[in-house]
Amino acid sequence: MKKYFILVLISAALIGGCASSKMSSLPVASQTKHTVKVIAFAPGGGLLADAVGVELSNRGFTVIDSSTTSSMMIRLNLNEIEVTRPEGLAKLRDQGIDALLVVRGGGGYDQQPQSASARMNSTHNGQVLAGVTWQNGFAGAAGSPVDRVMRKGLTEAASEIATALTERVK
Repeated sequence: MKKYFILVLISAALIGGCASSKMSSLPVASQTKHTVKVIAFAPGGGLLADAVGVELSNRGFTVIDSSTTSSMMIRLNLNEIEVTRPEGLAKLRDQGIDALLVVRGGGGYDQQPQSASARMNSTHNGQVLAGVTWQNGFAGAAGSPVDRVMRKGLTEAASEIATALTERVK
């Protein structure tokens, strides 16, 4: 009985000290939204933005990668600040783009993503169509076997972010 009690205590401590990845999002706007089919990625999002782009493409969106967006910005005489302003978004809309997606992420101690944010703005009216924040899970001491099992890699993080974004724009 004593061994059983100790086993239950250890299990409770391990489960209580664990947390899977967490997601937070903006509420869906009540205003009428337009259909989002073409999404341009803002420059500077790195590997996580590229991975989110792949996931969104797999979900049927046309994705304009950040390097193509950057070239388009040069051609349209826009910098990174101007592209998010109404005039910049209108120029992107004139190029057939429905939304601009800004993805930012930070890495953790184990080369896995630690946290991320993604914000999708309409090129039609500048409205935020979707916004999510994501944080990786943890368990026990950093780098422990249990912690490694709980933490998600780049592909899983991108999939969760893309799912959350897709739910808000469809």
